[in-house]
Amino acid sequence: MNKATKKILLNYIAGPVLLALLLWLIYSQVTRKGDFNTQWADFVWHWRHGSKPLMLLVLLLAPANWMLEALKWKLLLNKIEPVPFRRAFASTLTGIAFSMVTPNKIGDFAGRILYVADKNKLRAVVATLVGNLSHTIITFIFGIIGLVYFNIQYPALWPKLALVGACAGTLLLLLFYLRINFLAEWVAHKKWYRQLVVAIRILKRYSRQDLLRLLLLSAARFSVYCLQFLILVNVLGAGIGWAEGLLLSALMFWMITVIPSFLVADLGVRGFIAGLLFTTTGIAANSMAILAGSYLIWLLNLVVPAVIGSLLILTIRIFR
Repeated sequence: MNKATKKILLNYIAGPVLLALLLWLIYSQVTRKGDFNTQWADFVWHWRHGSKPLMLLVLLLAPANWMLEALKWKLLLNKIEPVPFRRAFASTLTGIAFSMVTPNKIGDFAGRILYVADKNKLRAVVATLVGNLSHTIITFIFGIIGLVYFNIQYPALWPKLALVGACAGTLLLLLFYLRINFLAEWVAHKKWYRQLVVAIRILKRYSRQDLLRLLLLSAARFSVYCLQFLILVNVLGAGIGWAEGLLLSALMFWMITVIPSFLVADLGVRGFIAGLLFTTTGIAANSMAILAGSYLIWLLNLVVPAVIGSLLILTIRIFR
């Protein structure tokens, strides 16, 4: 089976089938209590009469999230090709645009390097991977905290296995991340493609302090995500406590990260995971609020910046 055939099977057959299955499971979660009409009426009421200041805060947290990621990217580029914040911000949004149309957001680096000089593009790809790794580590750390709470409150086999896997994965990622300069030293002695060796050597320029700053910015960004989601679903009538809500929001975003999904099935994965943690467990008073909240967060933090980033591609020549 060639690559083209595999791509067709994944994107046009397996993806839609998975999406249909997830939508059916989401429907089952929402209607399980048997009071769908009551939940819908309650959701509509909260949508119309919910706190306007809190809704405004949710909207303002979206650009704050983008700016935190732009600060990370600027910090990474300072070792390669120092750029002003506005250019780092535009580059970040364009990266989101590319990530939206590729499985598991692997196209992020392709959008970012459009704003970098040709001689530094390969180095920028390496820098993007470092930034993504910092965010993955923070996601795992927060996910572990959420898994510990979930195992205490809702003991079952899958949370226990997930906790063991998350702890092992976090340890390995941290060891690799904090000693990432060793990779550059190891590559330096290999007879590989010269430009690739030069690009990977950029890792030596990132000090332990730089790597810790990236982790702090990633932690701030992840916290914004969780807070934004929790405020939104509560405004829509979910009725979730703040402490429990933040812990399970962290677990939800960890699960979204570690579970691979096809582009067409991404929304279904998000809705199913949100329902599994908040609806099936009975934590949320209104399952419609959870479902709507998970989709609106996706819209604010991914779709909107992706649209802006797509438009900004037209300005690349101006930046040049």
